Amino acid sequence: MIQYLFDPGYGKHISSLIFSLEDIYANINKFKNFKQKKFQFNRYYPLILRLLERNTQFYLGCLLWAVFLKTEPEGEIIGNYCFGKEYDEKNSIIELVFLMEYVKRLPKDTQYYLNMDFQYPDEFYQMLEIYKKFTQLNKGFTELKNNKEIILPDEIIIPTQKKLTKIKRTIDEVVQSGNLDLLEELRGYIIK
Repeated sequence: MIQYLFDPGYGKHISSLIFSLEDIYANINKFKNFKQKKFQFNRYYPLILRLLERNTQFYLGCLLWAVFLKTEPEGEIIGNYCFGKEYDEKNSIIELVFLMEYVKRLPKDTQYYLNMDFQYPDEFYQMLEIYKKFTQLNKGFTELKNNKEIILPDEIIIPTQKKLTKIKRTIDEVVQSGNLDLLEELRGYIIK
């Protein structure tokens, strides 16, 4: 039987948003003086934006991989660390929910510390909502053994074979290079 990896290799290029942001804010909050906090926030701001971007791209990459797998010949999913565990909706989407809540909080922080506006793009937030639904439909992937068992949300479309080939080629390139930015141009391939 054909075998497909649960994670094509994105995992090695991503870090926990929760732990990263907790560390950043702990470092900022070490300072009592507002000017020092402001300086620290300004210093970390590019890193914060990059963390948000990479984590958002990771979830897009997961959707792209799922769409690709769904269209492939039937095969076994291997390396699914969720398989066989008890489904706990809250724990299965904890990082995702954290990201979704943080992007709502960040405009207040950027206004407070930098006197700047921040707007997380609507299309990114929409994609995170779709991923959340995807995870819920698939029960946190706790029962996923086969690529044909993947349930895609209604907002996902199956692209043409030519676009599927480009998706696979881009995923392979991302896994090799770690450049999750390459996934961005493919969002419109799968999201209505």
